[in-house]
Amino acid sequence: GQGGFGRGGFGSVYRGFMSDMNREVAVKKVSETSHQGWKEFLSEVRIISRLRHRNLVQLIGWCHGGDELLLVYELMHNGSHDTHLYRSDYVLTWPVRYEIVLGIGSALLYLHQDTEQRVVHRDIKPSNIMLDASFTAKLGDFGLARLINDGQISYMTDTAGTMGYIAPE
Repeated sequence: GQGGFGRGGFGSVYRGFMSDMNREVAVKKVSETSHQGWKEFLSEVRIISRLRHRNLVQLIGWCHGGDELLLVYELMHNGSHDTHLYRSDYVLTWPVRYEIVLGIGSALLYLHQDTEQRVVHRDIKPSNIMLDASFTAKLGDFGLARLINDGQISYMTDTAGTMGYIAPE
């Protein structure tokens, strides 16, 4: 890895390079001390390893050895959407903003309707919307996501997500 360039909810994110694939990657290291981190790591691996969609961050691989937990993702060269919302030196154009909204809508449609088992993300916010080199929006961070069987959705009672972004109902 080439040093940390971000922090997730339960660990650090590093920029790396996989020479066998000739590809830059993002490596999410989950805090060894976090029981919640381990739970979210397993959830993220179980759920996202099944998903394939152009608007979801692609999980390339994962490993755990001893008490180190690592998730390896495609690198999102333009970072997370939240870093672009408050910049005064560069403002995203309206067509780019529109494509971001369409992309995340497409990802949600896929998660909610087009997968074998429905997925509820439960933490959609600007910092979990990643932007690739061409500003294509990709939904990431599936640590709080849950697989939902038909009819189960109305029985989800545990609150999850980030204050300010949680649906009010």
